Amino acid sequence: MKEKTAVQRLAGALRLLVWLVFIVNLLCLPLAPGFVALSLNGGREAMLYELKTEMMEYAVHTLGHVLMFFATCLWAIWPNARYAALTIFFWLCGTCTALILWQAKETLDTILDGDPFRRSNARSLNRAAVCCWVISGAALTRLIVWLTAERSVAPLFTYNALAVPAFLMAGLLFQVMSALFRQAAELKEDQDLTI
Repeated sequence: MKEKTAVQRLAGALRLLVWLVFIVNLLCLPLAPGFVALSLNGGREAMLYELKTEMMEYAVHTLGHVLMFFATCLWAIWPNARYAALTIFFWLCGTCTALILWQAKETLDTILDGDPFRRSNARSLNRAAVCCWVISGAALTRLIVWLTAERSVAPLFTYNALAVPAFLMAGLLFQVMSALFRQAAELKEDQDLTI
């Protein structure tokens, strides 16, 4: 068995971290309606408070409590278009984040195999770029709607406004890395043919 290089050891550690964040991301996706519903200021607030208290009391020992919380929160948010849109926004961004993490895992797998210069890595990084741009577009849409509704500049000073350029630039960085991996794969293929 070949000894792993420093890059492969680092890739192994990063792969473990990517897996952990990926799993936490998937676990948080169904909780998005709950986060939104707990911020409601309407008639369902007392019911949600009681449900939250019950959940804390039982410390989420059973899957039934989690499913009941999820279903109750879904029921609470859908009548309000603003909260429904916020939940859909969180689901969209969470799904794109999960896809980005999966593409990172795929790329790290090839590094661990000792053969990172593959066209599949270029495709993975390209898909990650598209996911970043979807998040940036969703954040921009939400920001525009929010600015229109509030009629003030306050939404410009939120994490949502920061997500627009951050994910736009991350997508551009992924595109550059995709082009580099594609070029390296082509050079490797040419070199393999000449040998």
